[in-house]
Amino acid sequence: MDLSYPPFETVDDDGNPTGISVTLAEEFGKFLGREVEIVDLPFGTLITELNANTIDVIIGSMSITEERALSVDFSDPYFNFPLVSLVNKDFFDTNNIQTKDDVFTLEGVRFVGPKTFAPLDIARNLANNPVIREVDDVNAAVLEVVSGTSDVFLMSISNAAGHHLANPDTTEILLDPVVLSPIGMAFRKGNEDLVAQAKEFIAGLEANGIYDILRNLYNDDIAANIPGETLNVYLQEIIDEE
Repeated sequence: MDLSYPPFETVDDDGNPTGISVTLAEEFGKFLGREVEIVDLPFGTLITELNANTIDVIIGSMSITEERALSVDFSDPYFNFPLVSLVNKDFFDTNNIQTKDDVFTLEGVRFVGPKTFAPLDIARNLANNPVIREVDDVNAAVLEVVSGTSDVFLMSISNAAGHHLANPDTTEILLDPVVLSPIGMAFRKGNEDLVAQAKEFIAGLEANGIYDILRNLYNDDIAANIPGETLNVYLQEIIDEE
């Protein structure tokens, strides 16, 4: 995993791996009866290193996609990451935006994102005659929303919340998910036994109390970034709502 994405993959004050994915990996190791070594690698190299036998499994907030599934075998999803809207505050107030449907039915909304950023395709396909603005990176896209040059930036909920907290006077965040991105463990092709064990482990995460362990350890961290939310924000369509 890439230990630069708190609260999922990060390090503590002593430099030790910590976070939601780290605890999940440790619990998976207990389930398998095997020791766990956390290997810190850049996210973009994880699949390459997996297939080079440097690591045995990727447990690092990796979205399950058709393209990635050509190179690895995925478990069933254990989280769904909501893709939400970071919205310019003036645009939000002027148009009385309340839900994602308000954003996608309004004509000519200016959506921004880094070049080749997948959520821009969602805007192209779902929005009403949108204006698509491509910029160099995430920070440039956020600046467009902050300045009012663009209206909406579609991004993951944790990132959107962080940018909203950093710019509370010029942005709003819609927690109404545009889509849910499934997150799974990734394994080398042909490793059927380990994939089957992962699926068994994931199927029991709620019943066996693993999600409760994660809630107890990390709900405060999640709420600090996304006020009012808990681990359950990542469990939409994963577990039955109570």
